[in-house]
Amino acid sequence: MPTESIEVSARFPVSPDRLYAAWLDSQEHTRFTGDTARVDPLVGGRFSAWSGYITGETLALDPARKIVQSWRTTEFPEGAGDSRIEVSFLSDGGGTRLLIVHTGIPEGQGHQYEDGWIDYYFEPMQRYFRRIAALLAAPDDENGAAPAAARRAAPARKAVARRVAVAKARVKTAKKKVARARAKVRAKVVRAKVRSRVKKAVASGRAGVKKAVSAGRGGAKKAVAAGRARVKKAVASVRKRVAKRVARRTARRTARRSAKRR
Repeated sequence: MPTESIEVSARFPVSPDRLYAAWLDSQEHTRFTGDTARVDPLVGGRFSAWSGYITGETLALDPARKIVQSWRTTEFPEGAGDSRIEVSFLSDGGGTRLLIVHTGIPEGQGHQYEDGWIDYYFEPMQRYFRRIAALLAAPDDENGAAPAAARRAAPARKAVARRVAVAKARVKTAKKKVARARAKVRAKVVRAKVRSRVKKAVASGRAGVKKAVSAGRGGAKKAVAAGRARVKKAVASVRKRVAKRVARRTARRTARRSAKRR
């Protein structure tokens, strides 16, 4: 099956080891994406994200530098193999540039997942880690300003998660409608093909019947003509035999009469 590859990257205001640890932590992966994630942080461990929409297995780990995983979504075509992601954590001026090289994507889905990495990973991750960086940079005061900011951020995360869930539900509904529409189109095409084949079969049958009738009529005419010819021939033969017999009888009578006169 043909595949595609993409490459995306973004900068985050945290160290490579901090971002690496967050990626492999179920709770923090859930927080920075806004939806449920489960990660077994070992080579050979399974993971899922976005409530099971994404699943895969960790293939290799290079602490604070690289994570290699198999990766697929529920939208992969039936029979398609897993794709592969290499997540690199590159130090970048006090922060981290996260580089994702995504290969083995089913043909036609590359652009979809390129947008998905940006919309459903990089953007919520940047908001999440910027808030954390701001909280760490701000000094705690007697009134607990930093914890209050964190409490204010929690409803926002929940609201984002709700919006994402609603969007996913709408996408599923739209996909079902598209599938039903495609099924209707396929049914119409099949019916049209059946009708065309039936018409061709009927036309072919009619042509065959006409040909057979025509051939039968021709054969019948030939047979009638041959029969008439045989009848004429038989009648002529009988007439000849009758004429000969009549001639013989006449000759005999004439001979007898001549003999009496003598």
